[in-house]
Amino acid sequence: MKNSLVGCLLFLSIILSAQNTAVQNAMKNYDYETAIKLLSKERKSAESDFLKAKCYKCMARYHEAIVLLEALVKQEGTGLSEINELADCYQLTGNFKKTKFFYSMALQTVPENRFAQLNYLNIIFRLREWKLTIQLAHAILKKDSLPTIFPLLGDCFVQLSKPDSAVYYYQKGMNFNSDDSSTLSKLSKIYLQSEKYTELVDSTARYMHSDSTNQIINQYNGIGHCMKRNYSRAIYRLNKLFQAGDSSYLTNYYLGVSFFATKDYIMAYDHLSQAYKKDSTNQNLFLYLGKSAIFSGHQKQGIEIINKGLEQLIPKDSVLFSYYYNISVGYNRLFNNPLDEIKYLKLAKRYKPDYDFALYTIAGLYDMRLKKLEEALEYYNLFVEGRPKKKKDVDNKIPTISYYDAALRRADEIKAELTKKAKNR
Repeated sequence: MKNSLVGCLLFLSIILSAQNTAVQNAMKNYDYETAIKLLSKERKSAESDFLKAKCYKCMARYHEAIVLLEALVKQEGTGLSEINELADCYQLTGNFKKTKFFYSMALQTVPENRFAQLNYLNIIFRLREWKLTIQLAHAILKKDSLPTIFPLLGDCFVQLSKPDSAVYYYQKGMNFNSDDSSTLSKLSKIYLQSEKYTELVDSTARYMHSDSTNQIINQYNGIGHCMKRNYSRAIYRLNKLFQAGDSSYLTNYYLGVSFFATKDYIMAYDHLSQAYKKDSTNQNLFLYLGKSAIFSGHQKQGIEIINKGLEQLIPKDSVLFSYYYNISVGYNRLFNNPLDEIKYLKLAKRYKPDYDFALYTIAGLYDMRLKKLEEALEYYNLFVEGRPKKKKDVDNKIPTISYYDAALRRADEIKAELTKKAKNR
């Protein structure tokens, strides 16, 4: 009997060993469906559920993996592997808040673990928690100089509108990895925005010694030469991009500007026209394109383009009215600036002629605040002269008849006062 029992146990262990080997081989060969089928035949255990969850994750069946992993994580003595896998699955589904929660759980379990720290760092960065990301990144850098953290810090400072700090960390990142074109393009953008054209040209030129094919870096290099007025270099660099199929706004715009600067107006017109088709909001583009059109024989088009640019420069009357009216409201609430309020009410009236109530308000300011009866009378009379024949809706911002009646009564009172004063002189 004893020998029979031992034999059964040995036979069972051989079967289980064979099944484990089959599962491992299936997973090694990325045959996750077979691995799941084999695992489903085994007796349910934490180990088999974990392996099954990993298979589901690899097959992009994240929700099924999450169900298994959450059950495992709720059990006592759960290891880091289960927590991290669960966090990964939530991240792959786009649920970053849950991802943060489980990476935070992992970090609390092993606070000094670099892997846990980096996982948590990456997720709070994705959640746009810039200050918390900076805080943790600095804490990591105090103990370990990890080059990959420098560009991430640069990105955080860009989001916080601190370009100088961003440049510092982007440069540190480039010192460790001079082949990082993504960081260099971000750095180049800041150089361009801050008008540091020498730094822009030098940094991109260094990169191009090892990789002369990167389109973005070549573009920034050409733009830098254009802004430094090295127009021949800019044309050489940007024209190569154009010939290679780059029809982007930036390449056409700066190539056109460079041709314009060298008085090659035909080429300038061609490239600036293509830039204009992609973005017609740049005020400088209107002027460059208009002038190059005029100088290359397209005078009518040039005049039309420059006029369009001029129209965009001059705000519409409705916009000016809104600005002047609200400034007048501001002075009204200051209580001690009636002359400034009158000034902006007059401007508001100029850009919205049907805003007749401005006349009544101005009359009242001259009357009650400044005690200038002649001016008050003038504006009361102007207001009354605009009295509509029929009462119009208040929502149309046309004063009701009662205001006209009040203005007329007050105008008569002022006339009487002024007549009385004149007789007493």
